[in-house]
Amino acid sequence: MNFWLNAQLPPNLAQWLTDTFGVSAVTLQELGLRDAQDIDIFYAARANGDGTVIVTKDRDFIDLVVRLGTPPQILWLTCGNMANRELQRIFTQAFPQALELLQNGESIVEIGRI
Repeated sequence: MNFWLNAQLPPNLAQWLTDTFGVSAVTLQELGLRDAQDIDIFYAARANGDGTVIVTKDRDFIDLVVRLGTPPQILWLTCGNMANRELQRIFTQAFPQALELLQNGESIVEIGRI
C-alpha cells in the first residue's frame, strides 16, 4: 500500500510510518501536490491505482469517496491537533488494525483519539 499524507499532517510522519511499519508513505509535498485542490489529489491517487491511501484530517476526502467510490482509500484522522509524539503514540496503537481493515478492502478507516 502507498500512503499519501495530506498537507495538514507533520511531514516527518511519513518517514516515521515507513520506518515503524514498513509501509510506503510520502507527503503530498514530495509528490508535488501540496497546494493541489482535494479533487486533484483524489484523482491523482486514483490514477496511482489500487493500494493508494490518502491519510488526512480533511472530511472532504470522505465526501469524495462516498460520491465517487474507490480507489483511493482513506485513512481519516479524527484525533484533532496534537503534538507529533502523541500522534505517533496513537498510530502505534491503532495503525496495525487500520492497515488490516484497509487490506481487507474497507474504503474509509477512521483513527480517533485513544
